[in-house]
Amino acid sequence: MCGFAGIYEFARRTPAVEMSVLIDMRDSMVHRGPDGAGAWVSQDRRIGLAHRRLAIVDPDHGSQPMFGPSGECLVFNGEIYNYQRLRSKLERDGVQFATDCDTEVILHLYARKGLDCLADLDGMFAFALWDPVRECLFFARDRIGEKPLYWTVQNGRLLVASEIKALLKDPTVTAAVNEGALESYFAHLVVPAPQTLFAGIYKLEPGTYGLCDREGVRVSRYWTTGGDRRWRSDSLEQSTLEVRRLLERSVEDRLMSDVRVGILLSGGVDSTTLLALLRERAHGFATFSVGFSDQPGLDERGEARRAARELGSDHHEVEVSQNQAIAFLPELIHHQDEPLGDPVCVPLSFVCKLARDAGVKVVLAGEGADELFWGYPAYRQVLAQWKWRQAILRLPPGLRRRVPSVVSAERHPFFHETLEGLATGRALPMHVPLGASRHHRRMLLRHGENQALCPGWAPGQRDNDLERPLDTLGFDTQEYEFAIRLPELLLMRIDRFSMAHSVEARVPFLAPELVRYAYALPPEQKMRDGVGKIVLRQAIADIVPEWVLARPKQGFGAPMNRWLASHLGDVLERMLSGPAAARYLNRDVLERRLRILRSSSKAPAFPLWPVLNFLLWHRLWIEGESLEPVLGPPLEALSS
Repeated sequence: MCGFAGIYEFARRTPAVEMSVLIDMRDSMVHRGPDGAGAWVSQDRRIGLAHRRLAIVDPDHGSQPMFGPSGECLVFNGEIYNYQRLRSKLERDGVQFATDCDTEVILHLYARKGLDCLADLDGMFAFALWDPVRECLFFARDRIGEKPLYWTVQNGRLLVASEIKALLKDPTVTAAVNEGALESYFAHLVVPAPQTLFAGIYKLEPGTYGLCDREGVRVSRYWTTGGDRRWRSDSLEQSTLEVRRLLERSVEDRLMSDVRVGILLSGGVDSTTLLALLRERAHGFATFSVGFSDQPGLDERGEARRAARELGSDHHEVEVSQNQAIAFLPELIHHQDEPLGDPVCVPLSFVCKLARDAGVKVVLAGEGADELFWGYPAYRQVLAQWKWRQAILRLPPGLRRRVPSVVSAERHPFFHETLEGLATGRALPMHVPLGASRHHRRMLLRHGENQALCPGWAPGQRDNDLERPLDTLGFDTQEYEFAIRLPELLLMRIDRFSMAHSVEARVPFLAPELVRYAYALPPEQKMRDGVGKIVLRQAIADIVPEWVLARPKQGFGAPMNRWLASHLGDVLERMLSGPAAARYLNRDVLERRLRILRSSSKAPAFPLWPVLNFLLWHRLWIEGESLEPVLGPPLEALSS
């Protein structure tokens, strides 16, 4: 796991890549790679690549940039889990290797297959590869989107990097708000790819690659998650065996490391499954959990402790207070780069730091299981209501479009939005709305009269007009999860806050082979009678304690509303007097909502944390101002 940056002056008559700028970009990401650094600029100064290394595989070798047989130059972030199998095949073809690391495999594959090398790579990755023969920069992101890659074009110069902050180190890049993406941020808690909240800066979508030559940048897709919108016909018994096989293989592959490996453990089905599978392969794995003493409903340390004790791990835990959370805000905003409006970023950072302090550089996490196997409470609620939802879908179009008017958007904003989706003749995905409802967005944004129902995302085409409405809902939901929520929110939060502490996070449930298989399993193998993850539960029933399987899903969260009703609300109150709130938001509405929250623990949900996240981001990255002046008084009040 590493961080990289690159500059390619593809359209300049007199190229002049500056090594000093390249190093500034690289070293803004020292947290991604404290174990080594390298940089290279071509003799004609048209291209430069730089790298920070976190040494996981072959720690003594594998420095980057790394060069190929024809002068190719590669910088790479991630892990190629099948590199040993690929290497063996290449060696049989006569290739000689200088290192034992996976980076070198990419170079030799590219030398033989060109862009088709992507089809062979099983792993999490982002990379940039300079081909001097074709005078082309080739950059790519893994299939699921576990690793990030950002890019921008400025005056005939392409810049690429693992983090946005690296791009901002280049003097030609100006930090400005992408105002057209602001509504998408509040709708999804993140800006959908390829946009970011920075104007003119883009993120490469999962399963895509880019090429830049003298003609400019072109982006293409090489892999899609779902394929056809058709469910598999495998029996539940067949599916159970195949899911177990694929999951075991994925876990085995993700043990590839020359350093210690641990697990982020909640005591729920997903993380306990990983621990149980690892238990069969080795003993004494370290596990890590996080909790909040002032919010028992969000504290899973007791269950994690019990799972660790029964399955024999070396367990560690940390507690996060409101004081610590407020003090952490400058680091949070710095490492997010663009706002991630999910409060889980806070506890996630603390638990990853706990792992690093224990000497663990690689952790496994359970992200992706809920999306693949339908483990979310929202899914259960929607499916329990499917009969009346389907009845609305069957109404004549004219009558169906009138249905939302019978429910007040002000009193029931999320229910009203559900009805708006049904009125279109196609139900919204089961996790939409995820952030602020359309009604809430109209209230909080100053220019919010014409919001789309689901800005930044559109459902895929049905395979045929006979697709059942329930099948349409299932596929639309999975497309939404794997296009926006999983890669750009859940995976980016774990990437940011594991790498903030120089820890590599791996997610076994998202092995592409497992994803492709489980994605197409029929709904009844995922959720039945209000119970989710049916096929997964059967696949691991012999190794996971029964009490874990019987636990209701709790979810990973943080007590943001409780904190906002207290001293964290003081931070928001101060930020509402700043220029970003005046320009983009309806301050009167937000001040009123904050007063309501402080006066009643049963106040209706309103996206105050995403608002505060945006305002802090704007102050640090757009205004260039320190966050300390707005955080000092609340911290002093907490300390007194």
